[in-house]
Amino acid sequence: MHIIKKLLFQDLRFSGFSAISRNLLQKKKVTILMFHKPQPEFFDTALSELKKRYNIVSFEEFLKYQNGEKNTLPQKALIITLDDGWKSNADLMPIIRARQVPITVFLMGGIVNTMYHPWFSEIESQKEKKSLKTVSDSARMAKLKHKGFEETHEYPERIVLNKKEIQAMQESGLVTFGSHSLFHPILPKCNDARAAKEIQLSKEKIEALTGTPCKLFSFPNGEYSERDIRLCRKAGYEAAVTLDVGFNKLEDDLFRLKRISVPDNGSISELLVKSSGLWALTKTFLGKQKRTRRHAGL
Repeated sequence: MHIIKKLLFQDLRFSGFSAISRNLLQKKKVTILMFHKPQPEFFDTALSELKKRYNIVSFEEFLKYQNGEKNTLPQKALIITLDDGWKSNADLMPIIRARQVPITVFLMGGIVNTMYHPWFSEIESQKEKKSLKTVSDSARMAKLKHKGFEETHEYPERIVLNKKEIQAMQESGLVTFGSHSLFHPILPKCNDARAAKEIQLSKEKIEALTGTPCKLFSFPNGEYSERDIRLCRKAGYEAAVTLDVGFNKLEDDLFRLKRISVPDNGSISELLVKSSGLWALTKTFLGKQKRTRRHAGL
């Protein structure tokens, strides 16, 4: 199955369709990519290949463009983000410095700089993870507690970034930090009080940790509701990223920015095909993926 998948992405890459997407659909728009904990060797090659095809810009530069403070952005502009703030992200710094590429890392404000683990890292079954994302937040927490998990349990092994690593990343002038909530719940499944705490308090914790304004929010799992967008605005964020399908235009809502999930390891063909948006657009057309992860009625 792995070989078939690898060959499929290779065929799609060299078919020319991903290049057509880059030069037509992405040319005058901004593409945002999402990694999590990319392997250093793969990430180095990924940045090299992406730089050949796109103009990588910082999120700050994009915000200035969207707010009218900057007149133009280069064609085929690309933003690179990393979700969760894993400890291994610090190992990428020699590559980031060498490639001189700006990166935005979204931190889980209640877990960063602690010995806590996010709930999903303690669930081995992908089927169970998927199921826990569909139930109410209180039901999810009850099921996790039954399995012996507590959000503030301290583990022997640290798996997220600490303050020292974050400061070293900041000193490069290439890495900025945003919020990914406190404990990575599925926000539309939370009650109003929990959602507000996850959005507001995570901002405050990250600002205290980094000493800089936290302007950006990443919706956990890409899931959001109208209430969650209102809470982000009220908290003082300037933008929020989703996992909705597509690319970003000047007139787009800054709190519904589209983003593309790309692999942390594997083949460069898969990375380039997914970065072009071709894979997500095809899956959406075939009904295998939702175009938006917005939840109505909240």
